Amino acid sequence: MRTFAKAALAASALAITGAASAADLSAPRPLPAYKAPIVPVYTWTGFYVGANIGWGWTDGDGTLTTALGGPGPISGSGDGFLGGIQAGYNWQMGNWVLGFETDFDGSAGDGNLGGGPAATPLAATAKTPWFGTVRGRIGYAAGRWLIYGTGGGIYMNEKLDGTIGGVGFSSSTTAWSWVAGAGVETMLWDPRWSAKVEYLHAGTPDEVPTPPGTTGITGNINTDMVRVGLNYRF
Repeated sequence: MRTFAKAALAASALAITGAASAADLSAPRPLPAYKAPIVPVYTWTGFYVGANIGWGWTDGDGTLTTALGGPGPISGSGDGFLGGIQAGYNWQMGNWVLGFETDFDGSAGDGNLGGGPAATPLAATAKTPWFGTVRGRIGYAAGRWLIYGTGGGIYMNEKLDGTIGGVGFSSSTTAWSWVAGAGVETMLWDPRWSAKVEYLHAGTPDEVPTPPGTTGITGNINTDMVRVGLNYRF
C-alpha cells in the first residue's frame, strides 16, 4: 500500500508539473513596447547671422543737361560680383514666418555711361563700391524649407569717373531707393545652419553723381542681383 501511495503521489506531481508547463507554453508573451521614431521639430524663430555672395547687373537711360550744350540722352549698363554679411530675426507662427533682415555688401562691378549733348559729350565709368539693405520678410515654412518674399530700402555709394566735354572729373554720392524680391531657404544637416538663394530688384536711386558744369541727370536705373547665402541661427 505504501508503495502504491508513493507511486500515486509521484504521478500526481508529474501531472501537475506537465499541466503548468503546458500552461506556460500556451500563455501569450507580451510584445516589446513600440517606440515611435523621433520626428525633428524645425523652427525658424530666432536671431541669425550669415554671409552671402552673388552677381549684380544694372542698366539705365535718361537725360544729361549741361550749361553749354543743353539736354542730351545718355545710357549705360554694368555688372559684377558682390558679397557681404547679413543678420536678422524670424518669428514663426504655425507655417507662417515673419522676419527682419539687414545686410551690407561690397561690389567689384562697374559699367559704362555715355551720351549727352553733342557739344559736351559724357564718357564715364560708374561704380557702386558698397551698398546695404534694410528689409522685412514674410514666408511660408514647410518642415526644413522656407519660401519668402522681401521688401524695404537700399542705400548705396555711387561713383562716376570720366570726362565731360573732354574735361576729366570724379564725383560720388550716397543715395537711397526701394528694393524687393523673393527667395528660398533650407535648413542643412544641423537645423542651426541654413542656405538660401535670393533675388532682389532695386529701383532708381534718389540721387546720382553729378558731373561738373551740368544741371543734373534724370532718368531710370534698374538694378538686379542674385545671391546665395549661409546663415547660422542662435
